[in-house]
Amino acid sequence: MELPSEIIANILSRLPWRTIISCKCVCKQWDKLLSSPEFVKFHRSVSTPEVLVLQADPNGRYLCKFVEHEYGFQLHQGMKFDPKAFINSSPADYQIEMKGSVDGLLCLQYSSKIDDVICVCNPITREYTSLPRLARIVESVNFTHYGFGVSSITGQYKVVYMFQKSVQKVRQCRISENFKCEFYDYLIYTLGTGRYWRSIHRNSPFGLSHLSFGVFLNGNLHGLVKSSPESDISISCFDLEDESFKPFSPPPYPLRLVWFACRDALGVLDDCLCICDSTSSSDEGGVVIWTMKEYGVKESWTRQFVFLGTHISPSIPCDVVCPIKGYKNGDILFSWQRRTMFYYNNKTKTSHKVDMCTHNLDPSFWFKTVLHSSSFLSLESFEVENVISYADPSGAVQ
Repeated sequence: MELPSEIIANILSRLPWRTIISCKCVCKQWDKLLSSPEFVKFHRSVSTPEVLVLQADPNGRYLCKFVEHEYGFQLHQGMKFDPKAFINSSPADYQIEMKGSVDGLLCLQYSSKIDDVICVCNPITREYTSLPRLARIVESVNFTHYGFGVSSITGQYKVVYMFQKSVQKVRQCRISENFKCEFYDYLIYTLGTGRYWRSIHRNSPFGLSHLSFGVFLNGNLHGLVKSSPESDISISCFDLEDESFKPFSPPPYPLRLVWFACRDALGVLDDCLCICDSTSSSDEGGVVIWTMKEYGVKESWTRQFVFLGTHISPSIPCDVVCPIKGYKNGDILFSWQRRTMFYYNNKTKTSHKVDMCTHNLDPSFWFKTVLHSSSFLSLESFEVENVISYADPSGAVQ
């Protein structure tokens, strides 16, 4: 009782979030302390990222779950929740994807043939808010991308919607000379500033098309782009603060990824932007991961070589590898084709499969992962948002 509240907050913030929830029940003093904005901010700064997996099967069942490797590399399963609890109208008609995780807030996309619904939720506080629906444009062949992040100066949380109407032709798994983008449109929703999407009316500076978009790091959203049929694949960078594109340096190596490899090739590993190339390294028997050790510095791109063992044949073009998380000892957790998770041991230079067959979901169907740092940031702090508290109908929480 004689300890200053700052020291108590410092100690409790380093506990697992499940334990912190229990600590709120100890006394009124702790409940008030652990609910204060100061504690929420401090806890967020020391929170350790966990791997959040969204898994689906052909029957339309979805499940989000925290998984992490503990000592001995055994799969630990944490909290689970059903993401369909966030949408009330005909949930069976919607496909679900995770579009990003920032400061404990998770952005989910619900897509149907008619519209898209974007939800931002906090799985720890069990709150979510639904953004205004966006009608799905079905004329010609088009691509839609979403990104979620926080601006580096104002600290505003923003969802970016990018629509590009294109004519797509793919030959031999590569983008042909007939592939071109007719126009772009960008809409931005800022949490806590109003119930509408803003149009910024800025065409993309890229001649052809975004191949991927939405990787958040350092206040920017990143993606892979192709500027002309003859050019190599490059990196786009969208600044969430001034809401504009700016130049960004790709690795000093030609990137000629196959079309379907682009969606997961760009990512973040050990707080560094990375590109995973599983197509140009077949002669060497593995996968090349380029990591930008110093953000924004072209000379800091570092080439790392990862052997995948006998589980995956890198000579097959469709072997799409996505890095998930790096560890201090050099080990890497990665996925293959969004269907299988592997753990790479840097010491033995081997990989072993991580069992994903849980909660009666078909392990052969796809899953998506994001790194998620749990926090107690309440969506109620965004005053104008319609925040809804939820309980998992499956009862599979905690």
